Amino acid sequence: MSIRLSTATTARTTATATSSTVSAPPAGLRKGDSGPKVKQLQDAFVQLGYMTKAQVASGPGIFGSQTEAALKKFQGDKNLPTTGYYGEQSQAALKKALTKPTTPTTPTTPGSKPAVISAPSPNSDSRNGTDIDSIVMHHTASNDGKADLSWMRNPKSGVSAHYMVDRDGKIYQLVGDEKRAWHAGKSQLHGVPTDMNARSIGIEIVNDGSGKTPFTEAQYKALTQLTSHLKQKYDVPMKNIVGHADVAVPKGRKNDPAPNFDWARLRKGIS
Repeated sequence: MSIRLSTATTARTTATATSSTVSAPPAGLRKGDSGPKVKQLQDAFVQLGYMTKAQVASGPGIFGSQTEAALKKFQGDKNLPTTGYYGEQSQAALKKALTKPTTPTTPTTPGSKPAVISAPSPNSDSRNGTDIDSIVMHHTASNDGKADLSWMRNPKSGVSAHYMVDRDGKIYQLVGDEKRAWHAGKSQLHGVPTDMNARSIGIEIVNDGSGKTPFTEAQYKALTQLTSHLKQKYDVPMKNIVGHADVAVPKGRKNDPAPNFDWARLRKGIS
């Protein structure tokens, strides 16, 4: 299974008053397609800020990598499976988005999603309608990101997380936000027993958890941007941004993200 760097962090552009004439094309478009329906999709993404006019002008009517990246970003923002295929669900979401006023943002906006590398794990299931209201930080228990990634993608491991932040700051997405990743185990939140996997986003940080291995500057930077995005997107209260140590049952079973993790720095960056 290939790992591809997402280009979905393309700078968004400001919608214009004349863009209200743009409409969602019929469903059924995928990478490799071409023609006026693809151009219609691209124009819609320009209006919503997922593509630039320059990108569309460079290949009008051609469903290439940039259009696919914009579609995946849109799907992720709308809590849809990030397949890169423009189907009926994506069409319905696009129609709805085009009827609403748009607020332009840029990749430097605190709430924008940073670049992620897609590394799908099979270890997930349905949230069964449970809303996301928490973020749980973990350490991987090693300093070897490649091995950690391989383990969480192994069906035999029975574990996963939504994201993993490597030592160099690269962010890998293993499980879509809409799915229930297997990262928290038996758990509670603020003393109340609950299924944290169903209600949270799990983030693994590559670190041995000993309290002696420093977290890198690149990790703090990436983690701050990722957490800011998730906090804003799902309206997560600051008190619900926790470590595995805070929710694991029985108390003391886990020490994640690690004794030397700088919580004050993270919270200052996302407040």
